[in-house]
Amino acid sequence: MEQIYKYRSFSASIASGYKLFRSNIHTILSGSWIEAAAFGVILGLVLESFAWHSTVLEVLSLLALVVSTIFWNGRLFKLIDGGKASEKLWRATKATLWSIPFWVLPLIGIPFINVIMEEMLEEEPHAGRALKTGFKHWGYLFGTLLMSCIIMAALSLVLCIPLYICVYSLTANNIGMAGGDPSGLPASFPWILFFVGALTGFIFLFVQLWQTYAMAFAHGAILTREKTIMERKAQTSNKDKTQQRK
Repeated sequence: MEQIYKYRSFSASIASGYKLFRSNIHTILSGSWIEAAAFGVILGLVLESFAWHSTVLEVLSLLALVVSTIFWNGRLFKLIDGGKASEKLWRATKATLWSIPFWVLPLIGIPFINVIMEEMLEEEPHAGRALKTGFKHWGYLFGTLLMSCIIMAALSLVLCIPLYICVYSLTANNIGMAGGDPSGLPASFPWILFFVGALTGFIFLFVQLWQTYAMAFAHGAILTREKTIMERKAQTSNKDKTQQRK
């Protein structure tokens, strides 16, 4: 992954993320399809639990979804730069904890994306340093995230249409039943919801992968930029010292 350590614009980071995804798609599919399938199945169960309005099942299924995401990220970054599976799994667990501020306060928590990539990519991660540089390059991270999210939103309008239809049908049916109307959904709807949710989760997880790569390239660009700044400062300092001696 030495290629990520190069300064790029945020649009170039997105393009590089897509190119890396496209050139390694077969390796990624063969190396992580089990984790992706598990994520899809659990997502289907999450939808089923919300359809049955069971709070216990909702909580348990959401926790299972988080665990499956950790396994997915651990496997994904192991494919990127190698390493032990247990180490990557532990790093993915810590990265998930670091992602909480981002999900709670998305705009303020954007620098935590840099911390997540620091945790997953660097041999000796320094969360404090990564957070500081993340705030320093907030605009760069925001631009990369915003552009990639716009692209993902456009893709979801195509890939997730069956899921959107199922969720809308379920919501409209629940509203009607709350008003006293009988259920208008077919008896096979729970199976349809589960199958559509599982398949959509499986496909969308792989499609979203290029966005993860884009943020990895953004992290590499930030580190490269910081290294360049430090080198220039050191050179300027050495020149000043030389001139003072003369």
